[in-house]
Amino acid sequence: MAYRIAVLADIHSNADALSLALADAQAATPDLTVILGDLLTFGMQPNSVLNQMDDFAAQNPSVVFVSGNHDAFYFGLETGDAGFYDRVPQFVRDSVYWTQKRISREPLLSGRYPWVEAYSVREVFFAHANPYAYGDWRYVSDVASQLEAANALRISGHKVGVFGHSHRAFSVVVYGEKVQPLSQRKWWNIADDAIVLINPGAVGMPRGTGLSYALLDVDDNRVRVDIRNIPSGFDTYRQALAASDLSQDTRARLLSYLES
Repeated sequence: MAYRIAVLADIHSNADALSLALADAQAATPDLTVILGDLLTFGMQPNSVLNQMDDFAAQNPSVVFVSGNHDAFYFGLETGDAGFYDRVPQFVRDSVYWTQKRISREPLLSGRYPWVEAYSVREVFFAHANPYAYGDWRYVSDVASQLEAANALRISGHKVGVFGHSHRAFSVVVYGEKVQPLSQRKWWNIADDAIVLINPGAVGMPRGTGLSYALLDVDDNRVRVDIRNIPSGFDTYRQALAASDLSQDTRARLLSYLES
């Protein structure tokens, strides 16, 4: 029997786009919704995002929260660990601290949702960035990294890997050393030697492929992928960023992503 999964990644404090994505996803009646990490940072609507997630989780028991690197930033700050500080660019640090000052302290983000580091269902493996150990935030983006990720999934016994983190949507199938695009909205039979890799794109901050989320249908060794564009959702996001009290350099960097 086919099993439908909605996957939303990289929300980044964009409550307007999140609302559109959740409404569209729920209209598709998924059996499971996977939130693939990075709820916060960059945008100006962190509390609105958390409130939406609270309501959604309360009304939809079939939801999984996979934590990403930005979620981990806040988990660390809650315990007084700012170890990420020297590993990320200044604009990221500025936005993390801006957000941390404004989100409610109770409940703490680390305990607000039933976070997991990775999740598997029906030979599908979900993680924020890649199929390696949690805390390894390398992108699965170019052919070399896709081949490496596919090999790791073969070893672990998974046929499909779903990762966010790069903010760039794609769906491909890996045969041996070849990577080919996977057609959208068509059932595809997964051959024994094949691995499917999917990135749903970003709900909140685009980086070249617009705003999107994914619907994934799985039925035995068949899969169907639908990366669905979110038609709008960053006009208010852009205006709020431009008017914010973040530094000029940070504002300019974040606004540049919205033009891609």
